[in-house]
Amino acid sequence: MQALAAIIVNRNAGELRRDARLIERLRQRAGHAVPVHATDDVAALRALCERLAHEGVTTVGVVGGDGTASATLTAVCNAWGDKPLPRIALLRGGSMNTVANSLGTGKGSALALLDRLLLVLRSPGLQRTRFRPVLRVGGERLGFLFGTGVWYGYLAETYREGPPGIPEYVSVLTRLFASAAVNGEMVQRIVKPAPTRVRLPDREWPCAPYLCIAAGTVADVGFRVQPFHRAFETVDKFQVLAVHGSARDVLRAMPGLWSKRGLAEHTAHQALTDFAELHAEQGFVEYSVDGDIETLRGPLTIELGPNFEFLCL
Repeated sequence: MQALAAIIVNRNAGELRRDARLIERLRQRAGHAVPVHATDDVAALRALCERLAHEGVTTVGVVGGDGTASATLTAVCNAWGDKPLPRIALLRGGSMNTVANSLGTGKGSALALLDRLLLVLRSPGLQRTRFRPVLRVGGERLGFLFGTGVWYGYLAETYREGPPGIPEYVSVLTRLFASAAVNGEMVQRIVKPAPTRVRLPDREWPCAPYLCIAAGTVADVGFRVQPFHRAFETVDKFQVLAVHGSARDVLRAMPGLWSKRGLAEHTAHQALTDFAELHAEQGFVEYSVDGDIETLRGPLTIELGPNFEFLCL
């Protein structure tokens, strides 16, 4: 192997729930040259990344979904510190794999993608990479997609009965769309906009009960919906938007979200920026980063994070 590589597997990833022997299969396929490490929680992930940084690993493969990738990049950034960051290979393994889709990871199972990674490590001339920055949310968490309001509510709804799969995501989204069309009980329960003020470096959006405040460094948020249609214009900024229209307005705007036109200005404030700060009147912000849901008290900052190099497998 030309590069010192390691694979990190999230034991809680969706593909491992479907294949209990996946870690064993990955280790058999990778052999001794590329160690496969399995982690159960954030503490174990941090300790592992600190060890890999000390060992001089230059390529890190990640088996898991969007939340796993986000947690791993956060741990990698902290562990590597001032040293050059390793290349990242997203090997899928989650339920949605939205970020992997956006960054050029090919289709296939984690095993199939590991085979492609091993080939690239043996033959660097086959390597194709893409640089992409991440968001830094709340001063620490790194990720690609951030959302409050209905975004948070939709994900919280899908997590109600445990880790969801694609059928649960589709079912909740379909019911949410149907409820939005008639202003039904579900959309009223999920959509509870908290009056929030958004401060950018060069402007400020007024305090209002926004349907959603969202930011991204990739365009696609799943199901080919692309609210961040300008995300790939630069590596120096991310796209942020604050939806001041109603759920019905967004529903009517869906053709534009599927055709990369984004939301119209009468539906959402939008900007390319490297910083945003959210001040919610209720004193805390409920939000999601790459599918994981969190709550933060006080103002919440979204900054442009480090630029990672991703292998396109």
